[in-house]
Amino acid sequence: MMKKSNKLILSLVLSCLTLISFSAVSSATAIPTEIDYWVTPKVVHIKNDDLLKSYVALDYKENTKQVVHASKEQYRSIYDTDIAISDKSMGVEIIGHIFPDTVANYLPEWLASIIQNHTIVIDSGEASVDRDRWVWDSIAFVLGDWANIKKMEQRMTRQEIADSIYYKNKLRGNIRVDKNVMLKVIADIEENQVDPILLEVFT
Repeated sequence: MMKKSNKLILSLVLSCLTLISFSAVSSATAIPTEIDYWVTPKVVHIKNDDLLKSYVALDYKENTKQVVHASKEQYRSIYDTDIAISDKSMGVEIIGHIFPDTVANYLPEWLASIIQNHTIVIDSGEASVDRDRWVWDSIAFVLGDWANIKKMEQRMTRQEIADSIYYKNKLRGNIRVDKNVMLKVIADIEENQVDPILLEVFT
């Protein structure tokens, strides 16, 4: 009797593990196979072409999440570790490259010029290798706090809101953000000027 129950338990555990691994694989491959992405140490590369743009445009929020998830999953499967980029930061970077006008006002002029001239590949890298990570993090931290900003704007200045978001995220680790970029995003949130695509993805 004991052997049968052990076999049954083992069988159930194996079935659960199979289902878990299948669901992880299926969710990671939910994006069309024609979308080209690959990884190198500390960087996820995504081909920025019409296929990617069309796919993301079908459902900005869900499909951006799927691209982020699939590329991070590939990174994890190859390097056996997670890439040190938040989902929101990578999502902002993807949207910013596909639809440059959504974020151009928040970017330093040199970076806005690069992405508005269309980059063929989106190179989303960790802060140690990606000189632009701080820009995407700055935008992502603010957009990620959208609901709180709408509550705080009645009782706090923009600078206080930026400081609050900055210190909250600083507690999570050694990050670099730009408060001027953050203030621009906060101002657009308060004035309802944030691009509708960003609104759809981050609210």
